[in-house]
Amino acid sequence: MKTLSTIEDRILQRINVEIGNDFKKLHRAAIIAEDYETRLKNIANKFSYDQENNTSSFKTAFEHQEQASESINFQIEKLNQFSEKLSHRIEKSNKALELVSSDLEKVRQLQQLAGYLRIIEEIKELNNALTNALNGRDELKIINLYLNLYEENNTEHCILGRLCNVNANFLKSFANSTATYWYGLLRERFVREFGTLLKTIRWGQKDQNLIHHKPSEDNITKAQILAECLFMYHFTGVKQTNRLDKPEWFYTQILNWGKETHLFVGQTFQPSAVKAGKIDFNIRLEFLRGLIQLTIEKLAMDIEEVSRDENLFAHLLDETLAFEAEIKENFGYPTSFPICADKMDAILHAENSWIVIDPNTLDDDLKIPKCADKFVCLLEAIKDRYYSLIQPGHQLQFLDLQLKLIDDFRRRLVQLHSNGVIESIPILNAINYVKMVLSEWGENIHYLHLHAALVGPNAEEVNSVFEHPVSELEHWTQELLKNLATKAVNEIKAKSMAYRHDGWPNMPEQNSREPFILSPSAGEMFQVMVTILHNFERTLSANLFNVTLRIIAKQIDDYILDSMVMNNKFSPAGAAQFNYDMTRNMFALFGQYSRRPDLLFKKIHDANKLLNISRGTALLLHETLNSNSSLEDEMKALRELGIVNFKPQTCIEILERRTDIRMH
Repeated sequence: MKTLSTIEDRILQRINVEIGNDFKKLHRAAIIAEDYETRLKNIANKFSYDQENNTSSFKTAFEHQEQASESINFQIEKLNQFSEKLSHRIEKSNKALELVSSDLEKVRQLQQLAGYLRIIEEIKELNNALTNALNGRDELKIINLYLNLYEENNTEHCILGRLCNVNANFLKSFANSTATYWYGLLRERFVREFGTLLKTIRWGQKDQNLIHHKPSEDNITKAQILAECLFMYHFTGVKQTNRLDKPEWFYTQILNWGKETHLFVGQTFQPSAVKAGKIDFNIRLEFLRGLIQLTIEKLAMDIEEVSRDENLFAHLLDETLAFEAEIKENFGYPTSFPICADKMDAILHAENSWIVIDPNTLDDDLKIPKCADKFVCLLEAIKDRYYSLIQPGHQLQFLDLQLKLIDDFRRRLVQLHSNGVIESIPILNAINYVKMVLSEWGENIHYLHLHAALVGPNAEEVNSVFEHPVSELEHWTQELLKNLATKAVNEIKAKSMAYRHDGWPNMPEQNSREPFILSPSAGEMFQVMVTILHNFERTLSANLFNVTLRIIAKQIDDYILDSMVMNNKFSPAGAAQFNYDMTRNMFALFGQYSRRPDLLFKKIHDANKLLNISRGTALLLHETLNSNSSLEDEMKALRELGIVNFKPQTCIEILERRTDIRMH
């Protein structure tokens, strides 16, 4: 009724608007009625499905609805048919299952019995294997055999662990009795052997002279295994002493072991090491390093779980830094003998660690050794660990760890280079990549916040937290590049003698119809130059190669001027040949790697101009430079000839190298 009333209101409103109180407009009533009649017909046509030319959306929607209904009904019919067939199949299967159910129960019982007997057989085999191994010398084999019987940390693979949820009390009792029996025997053996071992290596006998005593390698290995097992027993697995929230417990144990024995180890065994020729081998520090390695392995096991809890992670960080400070302060553990030495060794000495990463996966301009990439990944992993920590103080402690690792990495590279283990080019590529990454990180908002937290909000300048390590790496890079370029230039110099002492003052005039060719005396020098530049371009990162190219060019530029131009006389033909050798050959060679090679050889470029300008111009310039003209006039005369890199006196000396200018 509401809708009808609304329609009537709309009609009345239209009549009032178009006719109103004016009787003269009553004829419009017929027009209004006709309009409404037309509208009704149009609406009726839209809902008329019999007409083929009706393309209204209503007709299309109803047709789609009918098709969907038919499809649904068809699928329902198929489901009903399938349900009927399935019911028949289930009924047949149930009948068959009833017939074989008793047999299946017997099979199930036999399977359980087979599993029961299999476990008994495994226990028997382990028992026999332990019996045979007990009198042997392979302690690790004995331990592994026992762990197959019982291992607290790996219940899925040991026999007692697999029996936890099995309802077989007698079998459990048998397995427990066997494990207890062998635990007693193994404990008795290891206690006895440990005591014998300590006596053999004369542990604790302070009054003994051990300089002639040399424990066997086997005894040393046994002592190491027993010490590691003792630590692992207390601080791994389900032990009250192994708690993630108490890392200070295992740190304290390591410190106590160190305090009790490190001086004794050094005083007792250092003389033997010296006698063996290992003068620089510090036994005491190596002993401490072994203890610290236990903490590293412990941290490697716990770090993933600890990092999930911010409080545990922050506490572990505090204790680790405190441990590091104490081990260095109280035990004289040097900074150059890093706690992360083994990780760094693994990075730098791993197989293929200095092979360049496939350039197709990274920027082709960079030559990145795998060890440098792994080191950057290590730094990034540390950053990912502490990135979510809320307290800036905790983040700064991790930043300090990153800075120490960077310094250690640099020291290791210096050591490898100084010892001749790794050549300069791989070292350069490694420090170049690390330096570029650190420079980029220094502009990252995360590290900028750490810098602000480090220096305070009132700092005058905002610098990178990696400014110091980057500057050290940059300084070393420049030194290595300079040495690399100098070595290359020395090779070029060694092949330049014939060229430098060629017959420049007596060289005959070139036939104008014949083109210039490279001086035969320069062939060997240029061959070395080509090889060096090609090898550098192939093995150095692009930015390093560009710097090296400029250094080499600068040294060659100075050398050619000082050792050749200033030590020779040049006839016009000799000057022309020298100009051709330089501009068309050496400049062209360096032009493969530089857009403006003439800017790399400014002195040679200007010297060639002075040697090859016409005789009249040369005489006039020589006279001008020798006159009492002002320096400004002299420099103006040089600039007119395009000479901007020499002082007037140097230009005079070069002009006097020409044989066509006679000095009076």
